Amino acid sequence: MCLRMLGNDQDAQDCVQEAMLRAFRAFDSFRGDSAFSTWLIRIAMNCCNDFLRSKKNVLSLDGLQADAGFEPVDRGKGTYQQLEQKERIRLLHAALKQLKDEYRQLIVLRDMQGMSYEELAETLNLSLGTVKSRLNRARNELSKILQDHAELFPFRSVQEREGR
Repeated sequence: MCLRMLGNDQDAQDCVQEAMLRAFRAFDSFRGDSAFSTWLIRIAMNCCNDFLRSKKNVLSLDGLQADAGFEPVDRGKGTYQQLEQKERIRLLHAALKQLKDEYRQLIVLRDMQGMSYEELAETLNLSLGTVKSRLNRARNELSKILQDHAELFPFRSVQEREGR
């Protein structure tokens, strides 16, 4: 999650280390109201947010590599498909970089980490409705950013899927 939020292996490792240190120091304050993993992810998310605030305009998701948490390129694919996949990943990283931090968080946690809406609401301390509406806005924004490359991202916008 830290790698996907920060886009740099070294920065992500620093945030993970800071999150573990914070969790260790605050372990006595864990009340058990939520799952331990939710509590720990929230601490890591706060570390990422602190880092992003301190390094505003320095975020670089371009440095992510396929073997650093994203789907690796299938070696069985032809050269054209491999190039297309690399370009798709590059464009997705660039698009994520353009999203607001709160939108990027939601996309990373829900669509890349597979968190449920309920886990998102608990982790981010938001209502379920707020999570769903912000995630919808985040996906729409991502879709708008990627619409110039529709040939690489054959999906319809949320409005088209819902018949609007």
